Amino acid sequence: VAILDREAPGVTLRVLPLTTRDPRPLLEDGGVDLAIGYFPGVLAELGATHLQEQAPRFLSRRLYEGHYVVVMRRGHPLARGPLTLDAYCAARHLLVSFSGRPFGFVDEALAARSRRRRIVLTVNQFFTAGQVVATSDLLTVLPRHFLSSTGRAAELAVQPLPIEVPAVHVDMLWHRSREVGSAQRWLREAVVRAVAAAPHEDAC
Repeated sequence: VAILDREAPGVTLRVLPLTTRDPRPLLEDGGVDLAIGYFPGVLAELGATHLQEQAPRFLSRRLYEGHYVVVMRRGHPLARGPLTLDAYCAARHLLVSFSGRPFGFVDEALAARSRRRRIVLTVNQFFTAGQVVATSDLLTVLPRHFLSSTGRAAELAVQPLPIEVPAVHVDMLWHRSREVGSAQRWLREAVVRAVAAAPHEDAC
């Protein structure tokens, strides 16, 4: 907003919820200019096809990298001492799922080790997750740098995940048809600058 106020006060931005792991159809039909999120499958597929395409249809840029942590209220019994995998699986959990699926990447990692956890609540916002776990005994998993966006960071305790999961990579994806043009270039550069000014673990 500060960048808009300073450089483009006449511009209006619309932010739409992203409920899919593959935003390419939205970019293809021109409904959106940029998609920002975690798209590991899409980027892996694009990396393979780019080797065969002279003019790739989709382009991307890494915005930042972060790591997931277990989050709970400060007085939670599991907030003290090392968090074991057994204790983690025995606890009750809140899952943040933008698509509404009651099964996430942590569950995939647990299933690979023949383990599972009990998810008792699914929400679609990190902010909501922070509000709920701050006043309950549920555990949730959030990117560490999102703690401040919950508005309850001072009331939350953080533990390392007791199982290895990939780092979260947040990327910006756009269609080649929007590669040129000063307005499109300004928008992408503004996003990059906004990310660089935010308190992330590793802004690119």
